[in-house]
Amino acid sequence: MITGIGTDIVEVERFRDKPELWNRFLSQKELSYINKFRVKEEHIAGFWAAKEALVKALNRKDFNFSSVTVAHDENGKPFFEFDGIEIEGKLHLSISHERKFAVAFVVLEK
Repeated sequence: MITGIGTDIVEVERFRDKPELWNRFLSQKELSYINKFRVKEEHIAGFWAAKEALVKALNRKDFNFSSVTVAHDENGKPFFEFDGIEIEGKLHLSISHERKFAVAFVVLEK
């Protein structure tokens, strides 16, 4: 049964050339991941949107964004990893980005 959904959209430009912001909400694993790309901001915006959508799907704000990691399986499908956060249920995550915008959608299933 679906018990929560969340979505978020952000402008990629909001994250351009702002490493101090990136360091506040990205995990070390995410920072390593984005270094593989020439245009990092699209991926960074996607991670932000995913975490905002997660807050909405869970209906809770009691965690730090840097304790949530957006990781990818061998096929590139994104999923969440948590450091010290307990989540009941199964989360589904989808992220898309284009030059100007990034969007994420999260479904919580119990």
